[in-house]
Amino acid sequence: MEWKNKIKNERCADELEEMIINYIKAGFWSNDKILQECEQHIKDFYRNEYDNITKNDLLEIIEALRKEFQNTGNQENFLKLEFVFHSLMKHGIVALHYAGYTQSDGFADCNEVAEWLDEKGENIVGCCFYTEQDVEHILNGDRTLLYISFGNYFEKPTAEEVGHIIVNELKSMGFCVEWNETADTKIAIKNFKWDKYYTDSE
Repeated sequence: MEWKNKIKNERCADELEEMIINYIKAGFWSNDKILQECEQHIKDFYRNEYDNITKNDLLEIIEALRKEFQNTGNQENFLKLEFVFHSLMKHGIVALHYAGYTQSDGFADCNEVAEWLDEKGENIVGCCFYTEQDVEHILNGDRTLLYISFGNYFEKPTAEEVGHIIVNELKSMGFCVEWNETADTKIAIKNFKWDKYYTDSE
């Protein structure tokens, strides 16, 4: 791509391209949000490249890659998952999409939401989420399983009981689920085809 000529460091250019394509395929972030992540990446790891590429350059790259790589269709799989996550909230389980990059990030995000809801008087008993990393593994073809992390906040229900609620909700929407019914093993949705895309209404 022509834009890569503006960045002297080839590794930086390759990393930016991979990041942008993954963010677009994941379908959660606007061009402006992706731009912020790219700028932060350059500042953190390739400071000497910061003056070689402008904001407008990056936005043009993002827009071009979005036209090429954004998912299309009716988002059937994601909307089913979204329905499940809404249902879990009714059980007092905080359910977050694309929560942080690592599992510890995801639990931190859930804990913040749980604390906020608790202050509002909601009865919150557990949480579940998947991370950016979990989605990336599917997008990069590493696996076809979407892993769901989960946990509990009190002695009752136990983490295993929270897990069973999540599994039952997933199965009720037709998802094929793999889980060994223990608290320290993630719940996996089998053969998950990622089909979400970003819309301006988000």
